[in-house]
Amino acid sequence: MRVIFTNPSIKNSVVNTLDRVRHIYRDKDARISKSRRLEGVQCFHSGENAKALILLSQAVLRAPMTGRVQIIDDGYSLALALVARADVLIALGELHRAIDDLRAAREEQLPDNFRIQIDSKLTECCQCLENSQKAVKTLDPSKKDQYCKPIPPQLTDGPNPEYPGLSRRVEIRESPDVGRHAVAASDVRVGDTLATEPPLASCLLPDYYGTHCHHCFIRLRAPMGCPHCSTVAFCGVACRNEAMESYHKYECKVLALLIGSGMSILSTLALRMVTQVGLETSLKLHRKCKELKATGNELESQSEAFTKPEGGMSKSAKRRLRKKKLLENSRQLKSTEDVDFRAYELVTHDTLRSSADFFERTLMAAFLLKCLMTVGFFGSPRLSIDSPTDEEITIGSLLLRNLQLLQFNAHEIFETRSGNEHRFRGNKTVYLGIAIYPSVARFNHDCYPAVTRYFTGRDIVIRATRPLKPGEVIAENYGPIFMKRSLKERQRVLSGRYWFKCTCRACTEDWPQFDGLITYSTRFRCTTDGCKGSLRLKNENPSVKCTTCQRKINLKEYVGRLEECEEEYKRGFSSMEEEKSDDTFRQVAQALEKFHTHAWPPHRDTHLAEIALATCLAENGNAWKMFTE
Repeated sequence: MRVIFTNPSIKNSVVNTLDRVRHIYRDKDARISKSRRLEGVQCFHSGENAKALILLSQAVLRAPMTGRVQIIDDGYSLALALVARADVLIALGELHRAIDDLRAAREEQLPDNFRIQIDSKLTECCQCLENSQKAVKTLDPSKKDQYCKPIPPQLTDGPNPEYPGLSRRVEIRESPDVGRHAVAASDVRVGDTLATEPPLASCLLPDYYGTHCHHCFIRLRAPMGCPHCSTVAFCGVACRNEAMESYHKYECKVLALLIGSGMSILSTLALRMVTQVGLETSLKLHRKCKELKATGNELESQSEAFTKPEGGMSKSAKRRLRKKKLLENSRQLKSTEDVDFRAYELVTHDTLRSSADFFERTLMAAFLLKCLMTVGFFGSPRLSIDSPTDEEITIGSLLLRNLQLLQFNAHEIFETRSGNEHRFRGNKTVYLGIAIYPSVARFNHDCYPAVTRYFTGRDIVIRATRPLKPGEVIAENYGPIFMKRSLKERQRVLSGRYWFKCTCRACTEDWPQFDGLITYSTRFRCTTDGCKGSLRLKNENPSVKCTTCQRKINLKEYVGRLEECEEEYKRGFSSMEEEKSDDTFRQVAQALEKFHTHAWPPHRDTHLAEIALATCLAENGNAWKMFTE
């Protein structure tokens, strides 16, 4: 960061370019707000309630703060739009949302006669909500509201005391080859909830600023706007206030600039990690990063200097000592200051980066830094980035670190969409945004994952799709799945994006893709205790010799159990066709438990069953019916 502001060969180009950064955002407009409100009221009186709700929501979002534009609506555009929208919501039977609008209108600085009208309507609405059978039906929890955040399931066996958001059935281990990774701490069964973690930071994709809450990612029904810009919308006052008190007060006037710059959503997330915690906490985080790095360098020097009579400590012993000391030091650092440091322990692969990569990301960090300077993150707004202060350089270097770690550790947040024709057939996954989950980021990749994930709002949920024994790796999937992509394609994608060569079982054994599984011969597990051998039937002879333990095994019983699994899969698929998700889950989960007890993957019907299971589980998360009658 210092180099680009001190090196004479690049400084002027960098400074001259970044000094062009200015506020770019969509401002409020009282005229548009009034126009939309009048159109909405006319639609409401014509009985077009759905259209009226859309128009009045636009009026709310474009309305300036009360008193800002006196020549239009006497400065009361926002309150007038909120009250008009409340009338539509009452007519639609959505009384709790109407009450929210009336209460929000009442908070504005209004004349007494207007306030009395709102109070009267609010009292009437509250009484109706309490007494009306229609209101009771509206609030019935058994009736799913697509505009409310789904409730995440409880963690199986309760929360892990060391890793918030993970189950006690998950243990985080560390090894020289794969780093920190998740393994089963006890028996894991199909359907177990292994993680429900809120994000450390998250960003909504710009394409969904008009349909989803900018803060919690749920669908918008009666949105509230930012007091200053018309770029984003929130599902209610609570989300708006939380965003305004943290990150949006800084991002508000440069969000459109970030979008127009062409930078990826990861860059916005890197900025969000700083803006949501503020200057002082960001400085603490940077200090802890330096302390941890200094400790690592010191331990490296100590391990190199340490010798034994036999001729010195082995490389693996040095590595283990260093990892142990770093972990101990990290825990000590966590206890010294009340800041969430978990994300900054994730890999950045800084030692593998080229100079060109570092230079590019440094320029990106400098651009984000200039955005912070223009919006007063460091105090008074500053137009020129020439000769940045030590404090500004520190925040720039933290942004640079964020850009590195997010490349390998961020998760895409998605929503499942379905049409009218069938509850499951033709479902579509749509990506809404991106987030960083420090605990779930410890899960390594496998081309045949042991879990599926879905999202409740912006919280991630991890559920098991196959049983696991203690010590077995709990892996999710970072993109390519063996059934859909060839080994060569998977390796190319993973090495190009995540910088590692996958050595999962599907890769080392080069499992066939989905079409190739039709003729693939199923492998059975050896029945000898402790043996992990795999057996195949030959010439329909049930007696097979295990090449691992050398025992002869009779597979007749196991063949019968595999046939039972396949029949149970068929019943589960039939239940899914009949849109009975609970029956599908029960039948498929039971069959999967049985299959993995007696046989080894890959197995075509088993993978279809795992997909069906994941589809049923995703219904409990962000789900949206695309077409309504």
